Amino acid sequence: MTLKQEPDPLRRIPTKHTADLRAEIGPILRAARLKRGQSLEAVAQQTRISKRFLEALEENRFEQFPAIVYLRGFLKGYCEHLDVSFEEMWSLLTAAQDSPVEAAPAPDSPASAAPHAPSASEAAATPTEDSAHSAHGTAPEHQGSGATGAIVFAVALAIGLAVFLFKDQNPEQAPSAPQPPAVLQPVARALEPKLVVRLVNDAWLRVSVDDRVVFEGRAPRGAVQEWSPARFVDL
Repeated sequence: MTLKQEPDPLRRIPTKHTADLRAEIGPILRAARLKRGQSLEAVAQQTRISKRFLEALEENRFEQFPAIVYLRGFLKGYCEHLDVSFEEMWSLLTAAQDSPVEAAPAPDSPASAAPHAPSASEAAATPTEDSAHSAHGTAPEHQGSGATGAIVFAVALAIGLAVFLFKDQNPEQAPSAPQPPAVLQPVARALEPKLVVRLVNDAWLRVSVDDRVVFEGRAPRGAVQEWSPARFVDL
């Protein structure tokens, strides 16, 4: 089988806008692999990296990696296999995330504050001199009616007290309040089993949860995976 010869992009670093730099990673990796005359299957067997992750790297589909630690670990392993500078590839990948965000301008402050105008309630709250004299002149006229009102209030209070004492001698038995129904306490849910795997070194894993393979391939150091099986886990 004759492999198609492609221009070698390893000797040039593209000088484009940071938003377009990530698109250069896949072609560089693919050109380096074709230059060595290797297929994706052969690279997957030698590096223990799954073929679908190798295809994702060469096609710039970085969102298919479960976490950033997987993307960094697989990219580093692939670059070491192809003798490509990992630091340059990683800087291209993260260059678009380092662009600063311009802050929105603050709104202009008002030129001058509106003068405070007295409200109608404040104007009405200030009595005039004429009304004060009028109230002072009519005060003696209300003294006699105030004394009469006090006597009427005292008589009404005495009558009410007598009625209250009479009713207190023959108290009616108040109906007993109904007892509230018993509240059922919620039953505590059973704890669900969970398996957490944290790798201290690079390793190749094959994980089956309830007779279904959920992961198979190389996992980098520091990766963390969690599974919640219903029956069993095969690691």
